[in-house]
Amino acid sequence: MMMISYQHQAFLREKFMKIKTHTKSLVLIAQLISVLEKETESLDAEFFDQVILNFRDPSYSAETGGYHPVEISLTATGDLLYITDFAYVGAGEMSELEKELDFDFLIELFQQCGRDYLITEGAELFKIWQENFCGYYHSGTYEIEITTL
Repeated sequence: MMMISYQHQAFLREKFMKIKTHTKSLVLIAQLISVLEKETESLDAEFFDQVILNFRDPSYSAETGGYHPVEISLTATGDLLYITDFAYVGAGEMSELEKELDFDFLIELFQQCGRDYLITEGAELFKIWQENFCGYYHSGTYEIEITTL
């Protein structure tokens, strides 16, 4: 595991704290900021423009349910680009994994089950989603894959 300096940790913390003000419309809770910091602490921001974090419950399926897959994207400077929560739609062999919730911070758009809203209309749901996601994360539900672009 790569060790990072205290200065680099401070740099990352400062950049992730920027997320809270960057979104303007929605507030990130401290627990989510902590998750993002923890999962990206070993990355060197000099070598990528964007990071995508995929959180997957390996047992999640259309038949048995489980915890929804989540994708979160950030820039190398810590700006939140989007958070997408996926769910199976349909039954049996016809079920497909689709976006259930999507918070796009670049264009200030909130989508729920394919319908578009101003991002501010999803503020209360976003708060609840964050609390649930962080609880699932801390219980060890997810396998995490990190991709840098």
